[in-house]
Amino acid sequence: MKTIIIIFALFISSTVLHAQFEVSSEFYRYSDDNIYNSAFKVSDNIYNTALNGAYNFSSNKNTLQVYNQNSMNYYQENIGTSSFFRKYGLADNLRLSDESQLNLGINYSIKNNREVFTLLDFTQISTYGNMRYSFSETDVLTGGYIYNYNNFNNFSLFSNSVHKTFLRFNSSFETETSLMLSCALSAKLYSAELGNPASQAYQLNLYAQVGQSIAENTGLSLYFQLKSNLSQVTRSFVYDNTLFYQDELFNDVFSNEGYETGISFTKLFSSTLGLKAELVYTKRDYSMLPVLDFDGNIIAASRIDNQFGFGVEIQKDLSSYFQSLSAHINWNYLHNNSNDTFYKYDNQLFSAGLDYAF
Repeated sequence: MKTIIIIFALFISSTVLHAQFEVSSEFYRYSDDNIYNSAFKVSDNIYNTALNGAYNFSSNKNTLQVYNQNSMNYYQENIGTSSFFRKYGLADNLRLSDESQLNLGINYSIKNNREVFTLLDFTQISTYGNMRYSFSETDVLTGGYIYNYNNFNNFSLFSNSVHKTFLRFNSSFETETSLMLSCALSAKLYSAELGNPASQAYQLNLYAQVGQSIAENTGLSLYFQLKSNLSQVTRSFVYDNTLFYQDELFNDVFSNEGYETGISFTKLFSSTLGLKAELVYTKRDYSMLPVLDFDGNIIAASRIDNQFGFGVEIQKDLSSYFQSLSAHINWNYLHNNSNDTFYKYDNQLFSAGLDYAF
């Protein structure tokens, strides 16, 4: 972290920078018929507001951004589920040559919940660095490193550091075909070391995506992602005679492995109106999470989920009415089939919102 801060300071002191201020805001309304994604459906209307600001210092070879992001989710009926999120950060893009670019960043995030959910408050410190190299106008290779420290204020047992290295290759062809291949290796290290369970986990992610233009202003994209746990660990605690696993509280990505595949369709009807539809299938194996019945008895050694999802989004640029204004309408459907009855559910989410930059 000290190295990244020193590099930022060197960039600022060694270049002549020009400043520009940016502000953007969002307002969305969601109608969600299963806010907790469980067999016990609880519906609500959610209002999301966001206000983001950034100050850019730029020169011919360098762009340094200082930014702040703020958002709030307000639940109309289940008010205690409402939350507030803030992020403060620095991002620097340095052009080393015509072919190469270095990107560095550091940010600090805070999530605050309400009522009993304040137990789930957390903070995160994140740093990253990556190098982008262009072999040609159509072939680009990017490699980098990401570090996250996740601090769960009320559950120090779950606090952890995550180290991630990745390599990504992008290419495009005269047939109007695009290809992206990537691999990533992640390691999670718990801050509180315990003899049992272990305090480290490792995960490998492989990703491939192919995009194809099938008509004027019309595209199709296919992707496949494989997630494999090279070593597994999960943590839990007992409260009021009930066992709680980390994934059930904080959606721990290291708790499962499997694959995901999907297809998306995009269509631009005009320069101001676009549509996107996506179909996704996901299989997740939670090999360290046993399946319990509603009386707390173990009925299977591990939880297995098969999830089907479909979504449609319509985007409309409203700049002709009000500069830098755009509107979005979304509908998403999820069907999750699981050998754990609690996680057999359907979910429909409708949303509409406005984005504005000034």
